[in-house]
Amino acid sequence: MDINKFQEKLAEICKLGEENGKALKPEQIKECFGDMDLDKSQLIKILQYLKLQGISIEGAEALQKPADPETPGTEEMQKKVPLTAEEEEYLREYLENLEEQKKVLRSTEELFGLLNQGDALAAAELSQKYLPRAAQMAAELNCEEIFLADLIQEANVSLLMALDEENDHKDEKWLLGRIRAGILRAIEEQTQKKFEDDYLVAKVEKLEAAVRELTEDDEDEKSKFSVEELAIILDMDVEEIRDVLRLTGDDK
Repeated sequence: MDINKFQEKLAEICKLGEENGKALKPEQIKECFGDMDLDKSQLIKILQYLKLQGISIEGAEALQKPADPETPGTEEMQKKVPLTAEEEEYLREYLENLEEQKKVLRSTEELFGLLNQGDALAAAELSQKYLPRAAQMAAELNCEEIFLADLIQEANVSLLMALDEENDHKDEKWLLGRIRAGILRAIEEQTQKKFEDDYLVAKVEKLEAAVRELTEDDEDEKSKFSVEELAIILDMDVEEIRDVLRLTGDDK
């Protein structure tokens, strides 16, 4: 993919979104990126970037699958990735270790009834009871953006936070929905971060290439370009260039 062209298209669609009152239609995005032959996962990453810019997409839910009817707004946007042999082994050992520690004797119904009455011991027992299910849900939603161990940790945190919520109508369906929503939220946040990181790397590479081209075979200090001059030549903000140069260690 032509990074420079992609960046131009991204800037173009962001500008269009600003002009349209922070809203775009799917066909506008397809028209803008139509000649770049992007797959669905790449288009979804573009949607995520636009979301970061505060730009909403009409009908974007068509590209997304609800995680649970009880948790509207939770989105499954990533492509599921099979577990590696190492991840399979990690999950097996993790679940075996949980099984060895398991000491829950009371029934699920009894524990939720006590939980709804504010019983802290019931919350502790339920957390132990649902740790294996949380890990299995994390494995089912495995993705490239987060290591399985980290995703399981996110599932555990979601489990504990849910049990600590102020809600007197807690049951198994509700709890599983909260865990799933937490996993998907962590995946979405990490996907957005990766997209931003990749975008920044592309800008760094673009700037480095441009600087090399402008200063190649030129050892005369007087003929070197200043940051302000580079900003004009490369059509970038001065502060943006300074930030990128700091990352490359060339800000001296």
